[in-house]
Amino acid sequence: MTAAPHPIATTHSWRTNPLSPIAAAETAAVVVVALIFAGVMAVHARAALQSAQRSAAASEIKVLGPVVGAYGLDNSGFAGMTPAALKQSYELQLDKGALDTLEITGASASGFCIQIRDGAWYAAQQGLTGAIETSRSKICR
Repeated sequence: MTAAPHPIATTHSWRTNPLSPIAAAETAAVVVVALIFAGVMAVHARAALQSAQRSAAASEIKVLGPVVGAYGLDNSGFAGMTPAALKQSYELQLDKGALDTLEITGASASGFCIQIRDGAWYAAQQGLTGAIETSRSKICR
């Protein structure tokens, strides 16, 4: 004669009774872990956004290099160079946000400082041969 099979897993009353203190503690622990995970992900997402804005600003300055160089050759220097002049004469193609934040300072026969802002990041280049700098504050004064 064989005995009746026994269930492998027995139900725990604290899992089936939602008013149990153990069930409440288990739920609270899951919520805390989920909040910690969401917080960590938010920090990483913000860091990724900042990095993307910094790279975008630097890329926009790189795009401007040939346009600014052509302006300098056509006008025997950079005096009078403005964002409007670059857009009109050289069909400067930047996205609207970048074009609105484009600043040109110190434009003279021999040099200039050109700067763009993307989000919280600024990128600038001083002269045609200057390195592209990025910062959270204005670079060209």
